[in-house]
Amino acid sequence: MPRFFAIAVLGCCLTMMTVACSPSAETAVDETQQPVPVRILHIEPRDLPLIVEAVGRLASDREVTLSAEVGGVVKAFHADVGDRVKEGQVLVEIDDTDYRLALKEAEANREIAASRLNLAQKVFDRAETLLPRNVITPDDFDKAEADYVSAGASMSRVRVLVEIAEERLDKTRVRCPFAGLIAERKIEIGQSVGSGQPVMTVVDLSPMRVIIYLSEKDYVQLDKEDPVAVVVEPYPERRMKGRVDRIGIRADDRTNTFSVEILLDNPKFLLKTGMTARVWITTRIAHDAVLIPQSTVQYKKDREEVFVVGKEQRAEVRRVELGRSVGDQIQILSGLAAGDQLIISGGQYLKPDDKVLITAFGQAAGQ
Repeated sequence: MPRFFAIAVLGCCLTMMTVACSPSAETAVDETQQPVPVRILHIEPRDLPLIVEAVGRLASDREVTLSAEVGGVVKAFHADVGDRVKEGQVLVEIDDTDYRLALKEAEANREIAASRLNLAQKVFDRAETLLPRNVITPDDFDKAEADYVSAGASMSRVRVLVEIAEERLDKTRVRCPFAGLIAERKIEIGQSVGSGQPVMTVVDLSPMRVIIYLSEKDYVQLDKEDPVAVVVEPYPERRMKGRVDRIGIRADDRTNTFSVEILLDNPKFLLKTGMTARVWITTRIAHDAVLIPQSTVQYKKDREEVFVVGKEQRAEVRRVELGRSVGDQIQILSGLAAGDQLIISGGQYLKPDDKVLITAFGQAAGQ
């Protein structure tokens, strides 16, 4: 029995020595691990247009509400809602009977004043020849001179009254200040209107304005020379060229955004006030930019990571710094370089240092 026990102990010791001298279990498993099949993308930096995208609404380039400049009864209107009008076109006529009579009265007073002035001038001219000859007294001369000056002042006054009457008569016709369309008619024939009462609203729809609001991050990149593309919601197949016209200088207190106005040509008047428009402004070009699919980024608590193919075909973790999104791609500011092999498929099954088997190559972003 003691001999059998000794043999058993010796066998156990030999077994333990054999295990101690053999590769670890983990290493053995590692050597037999099957490579994880993955798809990769070769990193190729390229020029990236940095585009600011915003949504806004169309507004008219100009909008004016015309008012009656004199009171009276509306005699006629010559344009209605939706009509195109020309600059200087008569839109509304106010009954001018009283104003024509007032002009005639002013013109008659001008004739009377002209006659009195003519007579006063003759008397004064005669007095100038008689005074040196002592035919009239100095008081008579002074009176003739005063009458002449007074008649001249009266003539000037009635001339002004005639001009005022002519102007008031002309104001019975409300004219269009610029070419455009009638947006609203506020009067009817026979309606009595007062001075200053609105009668029509005219809008200039060529060009149109797109009003958008940008965050301060995008605002500081903006310049008036930046290329602008616009798509209006009712015409999604038409990509129109716009231009930056006005850049606000004060942020909105509530939204902390800056207003920007884009001009958009509208030769056929297809665009109307209030339509929704999507705007893309190319603010600058980022050279040698790296773009990768957003789906490849793994978001950790305090960092963002991606997998690349490292040495000996093993998975390697890279910490990356993210930039702006471009569709389903995202810009990488640091962490990847030209020539890196980014794992774009199969990474969900990987752990650092896992063996990988490249099964396919993805297409470089933007190609």
